[in-house]
Amino acid sequence: KDPLTGAYNRDYLQERLSAEIAFARRHGTALSVVMFDLDHFKQVNDTYGHPAGDVVLAAVCAAVRASIRLEDVLARYGGEEFLVVVRAVPLQGAEALAERLRCRIEKLRIATGAHSVRITASFGCASLVCCAEMSAAHLVGTADRRLFAAKQRGRNCVVAED
Repeated sequence: KDPLTGAYNRDYLQERLSAEIAFARRHGTALSVVMFDLDHFKQVNDTYGHPAGDVVLAAVCAAVRASIRLEDVLARYGGEEFLVVVRAVPLQGAEALAERLRCRIEKLRIATGAHSVRITASFGCASLVCCAEMSAAHLVGTADRRLFAAKQRGRNCVVAED
């Protein structure tokens, strides 16, 4: 696990995602991923300092963990980019989850010493149902492309279709 956020690390994510894809194929069940990135996170670090940024990352992850099921996997994909793997959930369910997470993050008031920080996040969703190829790389790539589309649409939104 990532010691700062408590989210799983990328190595664990890759192993677990491969196992979840194999399970979904074998049992004919849905599998979705929700990728999100904190909007303008560099501004938080630049304005309040990296320790405040660390507090923000930890608080966001705590809020996300409290909002997902025990069997879902929250992993840190990059600096302020995260991925949630949701078993047996089709694309529409992943989109609904992403919207709930977006609202929850948007409502956070994160105390970072003398300041209270507010942050938003952008989301991209993908599912094995919507993706013809069933590799982990393709699934994550689709979610990443949709996350980028959310950023282009002005941030603080969810994109689940191309």
